[in-house]
Amino acid sequence: MTDINSYVEYFRTLAREHKEINDFYMMDINEALDALRSNIKYPALVLTSLSGNFEASNLDNILDLINGGFLIIGHLDQIDDFSSEMQLVSKMKQIGTDIIARMLHDYLKCEPLAQKAIPGFNINSVSYEMLGPVFDNDYGMIYSFKLQDCLDLDYNSEKWIEM
Repeated sequence: MTDINSYVEYFRTLAREHKEINDFYMMDINEALDALRSNIKYPALVLTSLSGNFEASNLDNILDLINGGFLIIGHLDQIDDFSSEMQLVSKMKQIGTDIIARMLHDYLKCEPLAQKAIPGFNINSVSYEMLGPVFDNDYGMIYSFKLQDCLDLDYNSEKWIEM
């Protein structure tokens, strides 16, 4: 099962280590709105919420299929400046692609934090979409991807009160 703390720490590390990313947030709308009021540092990586499902076609190999993702956002002061919007979106796409490239590198090199954070990362599952304007004239890209991990669903009677 994906370790959620490792997942968050992995993306926090990527944001900290990328030379062009200046801030990191979780996709909690209150955190983002508070950050906007307190001068978010752009470009920022915003980690989206995890979702997923279990798959057990033969009950032998149970899988945890996980959907993850992040946003890379930048800010424009000038509203309705289409040329600057497209330049900013292009820059955010490049940074997002850098993040995906690093994820693939770390996954293929069996980097320990990546093994816990992004198990079964599949480059073929990556998709992206333009974003904006959101928040306060912010633009960028949203990336999504799939992860896959084995799941142990052994019943533990010690965790249950018997009636």
